[in-house]
Amino acid sequence: MRAAHALTYASLLRWLGPWTPSDRAPEIRTERVPIGGFDAKLYAPPGRAVGAYAIAPGLHYAGPDDPRMDRFCRVLAASGILTLAPYVPAYVALRVAASAIDDFARAFDALRAHPACPVARPGVFSISFGSLLALRLAAARPDDVGGVICFGGYADWDATVRFAATGLIDGQPWAVRDHRNLPVVFLNLLDELDGVPADRAPLVAAWTKFVHATWGRPAMNAAERWQPIARELADEVPDAARELYLQGVGLAPGGPARIDRALARAVDRTRFLDVRPHLAGVRGPVWLVHGVTDDVIPWPQARALADAMPTSARCKVYLTGLYGHTAIEGARGPVAAIKEVATMVQIVDAMVRAATAR
Repeated sequence: MRAAHALTYASLLRWLGPWTPSDRAPEIRTERVPIGGFDAKLYAPPGRAVGAYAIAPGLHYAGPDDPRMDRFCRVLAASGILTLAPYVPAYVALRVAASAIDDFARAFDALRAHPACPVARPGVFSISFGSLLALRLAAARPDDVGGVICFGGYADWDATVRFAATGLIDGQPWAVRDHRNLPVVFLNLLDELDGVPADRAPLVAAWTKFVHATWGRPAMNAAERWQPIARELADEVPDAARELYLQGVGLAPGGPARIDRALARAVDRTRFLDVRPHLAGVRGPVWLVHGVTDDVIPWPQARALADAMPTSARCKVYLTGLYGHTAIEGARGPVAAIKEVATMVQIVDAMVRAATAR
């Protein structure tokens, strides 16, 4: 640890560790910053900033207003890191679109140009599908990015989508899967799905309402909690689209086969979603952090990303049991706790290095 940033380390360890309740967050001043066509949320440290992060978000309708994202950004700012979290339009709409790559680059430039930014090369912290945005930026502009941390990122789009539909990795069942993500898979493949009615609006509205009603609350992952909501929303879908809707929430058979057919049709359109062909330009450093209990993007995706990295990325992988996909899990048992805290210290060290590179 570098002595100059001891307070930053201490603050991050305090707020990100399992010893601090996740419903507590530091008081931080925020402001909306126009990027041009969309906004970002700026989190300002209480004193002079020692580093800076552009957050490459995952898919979420609330963007930085998601309480988990908001808390994380407040924690970064409280430690002295100026943090900019954009409302990437496509991602707020739950779509992984090529436009998001350029929009995130514009947000990154806005952070660099901000008068309070203390570094010429801010770090990038990505969450979930934000790994696409972070790594494409790092590959295209390696001299501008101080470092990249990918939390819960993906390498293989098709494998990640098929996992969401089947719970299988390389044909084998995975321990955990969050069933509530399936509608977003169907939304992102809507143009390639067979059997989509001419009037898509009720179908899209029902899947979107399901996401709004169930995401962000871990208890909703239990079948007895999300299934009644899914069935109730089925009444809002016309008979002609009912089966497709039910497949999209996992309540009717045939969904995985329909997704397979859609993925085959979507090969050309979704080619940009595989970041691996672009990684040659990354000059690092890159840290890949993944929860071993991640039920959205399983941790083998971190290994696949690492395998695709050039040596210039100086890539390191940290697997942790303290965090799931978006929440603090907590270690199981005293021996595990010691190992997890040691890993956490390494992750915090990486976070500080990426944000404060000169």
